[in-house]
Amino acid sequence: MARLILFFLFLFLAAVSDLKSRNIPDWMPCLIAASSLFPPGRPNIAGLVVCMPLFTAGITAGGIGGGDIKLTAACGIVLGFHRAFTGLFLALCLLAVWHSVYVAAGKIRRKKRETGKGQAYPLAPFLWIGMLVSVISAGCM
Repeated sequence: MARLILFFLFLFLAAVSDLKSRNIPDWMPCLIAASSLFPPGRPNIAGLVVCMPLFTAGITAGGIGGGDIKLTAACGIVLGFHRAFTGLFLALCLLAVWHSVYVAAGKIRRKKRETGKGQAYPLAPFLWIGMLVSVISAGCM
């Protein structure tokens, strides 16, 4: 239980940082990964595979920063493949809904016209919600 409390506290701090500055400092995923060392349980190296879709998207599309990939890998180390994958899937679904609402409000077109760039969203808050729902639905809290 202490491990999950630390995990979600550190993930929440990363979400706040991502919201404020669109940056996740390198030490935050390290703290999250270190929370996997607290009993009960042990680090789950197979959970690193969860970050591969983000890594692939970052390489091919250039749309995802390194902080999101490291954060997702750290979540995989703590929660394991299945719970972290479920959390990532939920986070990306929430992000898609958020984007749809943003587009429907007409805010993206104005921003794209003004800056010439598309909208960048912080992923960490959506990851926090997705991982929380994943853990609660698995009955681990």
